[in-house]
Amino acid sequence: MLSLITKFFGLLLFLTVCSSFNVKSNRQKTMLVVVAHPDDEMTVAEVLIKFRRQGYNVVVIIATDGKYGTRVTQMPEGDSLAKSRREESICSSEKMGIDHPIFLSIDRLDTRNGVRNYFNAHKQLRDSLTKRIPIINPDFIITFGPDGDSHHAEHIVVGSAVTEILLQHGWVDKYPLYYIGWTENSSIPEGELGFINRKYINVEINYSQDEELIGLEANKCFVSQQTAAEMEQDRASKLKDTANKSFFRRFVAKAGKQTSFD
Repeated sequence: MLSLITKFFGLLLFLTVCSSFNVKSNRQKTMLVVVAHPDDEMTVAEVLIKFRRQGYNVVVIIATDGKYGTRVTQMPEGDSLAKSRREESICSSEKMGIDHPIFLSIDRLDTRNGVRNYFNAHKQLRDSLTKRIPIINPDFIITFGPDGDSHHAEHIVVGSAVTEILLQHGWVDKYPLYYIGWTENSSIPEGELGFINRKYINVEINYSQDEELIGLEANKCFVSQQTAAEMEQDRASKLKDTANKSFFRRFVAKAGKQTSFD
């Protein structure tokens, strides 16, 4: 009889523990997107909108403050431009229905201001991401691949830093990493976008026209980086393409050792 009671309470304890794990597994899922500049998040705007609608917590980290991005604005380089670009990203996030981005406000991630400054900025980026990623505890991470999307040096640096951190800390399986990808057909030659062979595309995310339209509205916030004509051209191009897919490639690292290169 005592044995049966003991087994009963043992079973009750087991079910209680299982219930606790179920509660944990049912927590809100989180996607983390790490990019270089305010407006880079628009590369995957429709995906952010889609996953937020599915109940995900969408976290965007923007590495640099964008103070040198004078592409179409009369505003000079400096803190005022950085402030304006942050406000544009906040405006865009509100239109997409996601939380405001996390701004690391790193000055820049290339060697324009000197090699030593670059090394210091790169360390600042790595240290910040190493600290923040476990706190955010994402179910997966999206960033730039080796092509940097548009071969932009700072895009490449950011994507490489995220990859380096996962490899250093053994987090490759814990935080699955996906690179933004373009196929040869979806890449625009004159835009000099990078692309990969379709056989290496691991994920295709379909999004609705409504999600696309919201993304286009969010893109209108970035008046310091695009002219009205460019925005209209981008809108026409996206609406013409009815496939409505975003492509990604998962980063995979093989564990274990061998004694040859076979």
